[in-house]
Amino acid sequence: MGEPNSRKILFAGARGDFSAVAESLLRRGFEVESRVDGTQALERALALVPDLMVVDVDLPLIGAARLAQILRANPRTDKLAFIFVGPEGGEVEGFRRHRDHYLVRPFNTEQVLSVTLGHLMRRERTEQVTRQSKQVEGNLEQVSLTDMLQIFGHNRKDGTLTLECDERRGTIALLEGGVINARVGRVEGEKAFFRLLSWERGRFSFFPEIPDEEVRITRPLEHLIMEGLRQIDELNAVAADLPSPDSLLFLKVPLERLPRGLRPTTQEILVLLEYYQRVEEILDHCPRCDYDIWQIIRILLEKGLVEERREESLATNDLTPLLHSDEIILIKDHFGERDTLLEGSTAKLILLAPRGSDIQSFIRYLQSMPEYEPAAEVLNGAVTAGVCDLGLLRMGETFALRLLSLPAGEDAAPLWSPFCRRLFGVLSPAGTDNLDAAESFFSKRSDVPLARVAFVPEGEDTFFLAKGNREELRRLLVSLLTRLTQKDVS
Repeated sequence: MGEPNSRKILFAGARGDFSAVAESLLRRGFEVESRVDGTQALERALALVPDLMVVDVDLPLIGAARLAQILRANPRTDKLAFIFVGPEGGEVEGFRRHRDHYLVRPFNTEQVLSVTLGHLMRRERTEQVTRQSKQVEGNLEQVSLTDMLQIFGHNRKDGTLTLECDERRGTIALLEGGVINARVGRVEGEKAFFRLLSWERGRFSFFPEIPDEEVRITRPLEHLIMEGLRQIDELNAVAADLPSPDSLLFLKVPLERLPRGLRPTTQEILVLLEYYQRVEEILDHCPRCDYDIWQIIRILLEKGLVEERREESLATNDLTPLLHSDEIILIKDHFGERDTLLEGSTAKLILLAPRGSDIQSFIRYLQSMPEYEPAAEVLNGAVTAGVCDLGLLRMGETFALRLLSLPAGEDAAPLWSPFCRRLFGVLSPAGTDNLDAAESFFSKRSDVPLARVAFVPEGEDTFFLAKGNREELRRLLVSLLTRLTQKDVS
């Protein structure tokens, strides 16, 4: 690691628990000093210009965060790295992930020693690479990209840094230590730089030269790195909610039906969806940074405006939607939801069921549909021939049919009226007696579409709901929808 006394470490803390670490570093040949409060540490740091400071977050007089802020504002110490030591969950204002470390107290000597030596060794390897005036190569797992860029910046290097990871290749152009452009695939500028910043493995090579590149990046290097790392951290935090780059996205609502006043980036992505379905294609063709695009894709998925499909599922899954998005929009329009398409809602689908066996047959049929979510009564086996919640039939992210069974005898007539609000349709089991009164009430007095269903083969005017036959269920739902919305256009 170079000459033993070429590295200077300053400890700052009043607890006295840094002494064992300091003694171990002294024995290894490092120049080590300690101070007990922020005022002394500030004065000594400006005079010594250490390579690293180990600071207690509870430093007296001048706190750790304020001390770091002052030193980083001084040109002599603006590149100084810190190891902060404090309680679990603690935060230090101005903490820089690409340069600083945070260790939790209580700690052991070996832990602090390991982080300290690791930081200094990486720094030394990086400086060895960047000091050379000829082309150099190396491994990103040994020399981090952020460390390398900072040294290039400090030494005002000119050149082209080439990165290779798996089958991917990217370049970063530097002029007098500043990044002026970056390229990866068909992407360039800050967007490409932020992508490359996330590469933690692979090979690099640096060729010192005046780069023949148009200036597409003007942000100062330190700000560029900090913004890139912020975006990487925030995307990692929501990675579980994001689709795979090779997933396909499909618009579920026509562009003309989307809410007004959408952000420009959102509008750009929605327009791109007319030409590109694969997530990685959208990322490449939209000029916005990947972070903004990912955030908008996540919101569009949550709102149900787009749906994700994996390519393999398109090849193996031939499920036909029970209702298409334009048909769902017709239902929402019918129930007065033209201006709230993005909000979740339900409508009722009622099964007239004088017999418990009809309900059980209906449930067995529904269980063959992946869109069916059984209610608690169904899961607990507590379904009876009375009023019963059978669950939901999901039609997408923002709409579902609430499935209910109702008694159909004339003595149950007082129960029927309350269920007419937001009623999509009524199903009447074929081959069942004593349904005339209920059928008349719903189809004539309440003007609700009614359909005959059967769970064994019946006549031509009956929908035969055989287990697994989703096409018949779709035909049933479309029939109810057509009759429900006929008066909307008549």
